[in-house]
Amino acid sequence: MCTVAGFVVAELYSPEVQVPRFPAFPSIAKREITENTCTQNESYRCRKAFRGKSPQEAYVIVRNFEYLIALNREGHFGKAAKSCNVSQPTLSAGIRQLEKDLDAEIVRHGQRYDGLTKEGMLVLAWAQQMHDDCKGLKRDLSALQHDIEGQFRLGVLPGTSAVAPILSVALAEKMPLLEQSIITGSAPSLFSGLSDGELDIALGYLDDLHDKSLDTHLLYRERIFLFQASRQTRPRSIKWDHVVKLRLCLLNSSIPEIAQAQLSLCAGAIYTDSVDVLAAHVASGRYSTVLPQSLAARLKQIPHLRALAITGPGSQASVGFVAAKHRLKSDPLTALLELVHSPEVVAPIQALLGVHRSLRPKAAQDKGGTPS
Repeated sequence: MCTVAGFVVAELYSPEVQVPRFPAFPSIAKREITENTCTQNESYRCRKAFRGKSPQEAYVIVRNFEYLIALNREGHFGKAAKSCNVSQPTLSAGIRQLEKDLDAEIVRHGQRYDGLTKEGMLVLAWAQQMHDDCKGLKRDLSALQHDIEGQFRLGVLPGTSAVAPILSVALAEKMPLLEQSIITGSAPSLFSGLSDGELDIALGYLDDLHDKSLDTHLLYRERIFLFQASRQTRPRSIKWDHVVKLRLCLLNSSIPEIAQAQLSLCAGAIYTDSVDVLAAHVASGRYSTVLPQSLAARLKQIPHLRALAITGPGSQASVGFVAAKHRLKSDPLTALLELVHSPEVVAPIQALLGVHRSLRPKAAQDKGGTPS
């Protein structure tokens, strides 16, 4: 099984599993509104809706805007109401009230939802902008109220580096005043940085941690794969003793210690700190590499690339946060640990861990044997 922050993400070779849905309004792509569409008269109507309204009435208008966003996203009154946790009559009444406040027909009326009118598209653009502004305001207020600012230093291994942007972007959204640094290094250097106070937290392989003075928090589990570019038929899995007989180009600190030990018998391997150098060797068709599934996206552009699951000890990895004792209770780290359970983090990690599926050999090709 593959899990992310306590959620089951996917069976190793099963179809995609849906991320748990949250009662929120995910952002949608802003509609392009041409200059001649956004007339002064129509813009006046949007502003007019709030004129002379009490705070309570203004809140209702904002809520009705959210109903409109949900209706456009779902394309169905019933589904939109469910996503907003209200009844369908409540949502329909909110849309009608919005049309009354704006003195404009927003939805094409009929027996079923048939899209938005020209005016409705304009109102939707304004509604989405206001929704995004409100989210940004709440985020900035939260950062100020918690006084979360200053520096935040995250250490990652080359093998866990693909997840770092997902975490840093989510953290920046929640705490915009925080100045982040992401440092890449080996496991010993990261763990030493934590002990010396040079890092706030690290993302590494928990099975490699032997220092009891550090706290951990599991983020996800993944498999180790052999990646190679070949037109020939390939099995879906391969053992370590077959892997070490191949010509390998390996990324330093990209797999757990136990997996590295399995490769100790490999002669003539090329080691590099550069993913670009690694990819170039694999693309030549002369070299294979061993990487965690989260790094498959860095190689997927290579023609005829195949991902073979490695079996045996060291073929799985537990990835998680590591921090000095009691540091996980600090404000930035507490916020980060809360974020890893949110759809903004779970869904991208799930997608990242699923990239290798498109590179798997067909089941019919699994006839055993050793790849050349």
